[in-house]
Amino acid sequence: MIYAVLTSPGFITRYNAHFPDKPLLYSVYVWTGLFHYAFEGLWILAALVLALGGLAREKATGVAPFSLALPVRRMNLFLIRAAMAFAQSVVLGLASALLIPALSSLVGEAYPFSQALGFGAWMTGAGLVILTFGLLISEVFEGEFTAPVVGLCSLTAIFLGYRSHTFRGWNVFDVMSATASINPQTQLLTGTFHWLDLAACLFFSLVLLFTAGAVVKTRDF
Repeated sequence: MIYAVLTSPGFITRYNAHFPDKPLLYSVYVWTGLFHYAFEGLWILAALVLALGGLAREKATGVAPFSLALPVRRMNLFLIRAAMAFAQSVVLGLASALLIPALSSLVGEAYPFSQALGFGAWMTGAGLVILTFGLLISEVFEGEFTAPVVGLCSLTAIFLGYRSHTFRGWNVFDVMSATASINPQTQLLTGTFHWLDLAACLFFSLVLLFTAGAVVKTRDF
């Protein structure tokens, strides 16, 4: 992300030299290259990694009996881990998003803090479905590398499939980048959010979270 912002003047200059009739706005460059692609993809991978771990992995490494011997219910252990992963993913998303306007000033560009905060908050809210998917597979697969490989391969394939237009239709990645809520010319948030899409992401997040919790409660560790 830092590289993309710091090298933006050269990229925009070259682009505008090749397409002088369709100049590239800086706000379009930021949304297309970061909030809708690179930054979003990196946050997804980070959120998945933050969600990994849990009793299933501890069982595979032989330390699950120690955790289960603590005077804490296994469901509480799971919920604490989920809450920590959620908090870390939110901080990562918002802090990274706010770096964009801060770094933009170094290259002579301006990007509104309110826009960066809005995109970051919307991405982390809708991206809860990614986090809870990671929590679920971390409690399903025991192998040390099984859950990371399954999660990373699945999400990467789906993400790139939508970005290359191999897959079409409603997808969580467009919701995360607020695709339906931006001005088509400036690609800045218009203030009109599609709350139904966010509600759908939150609903699926709850379904995945409850499913993961059910696995934790019923599984023999």
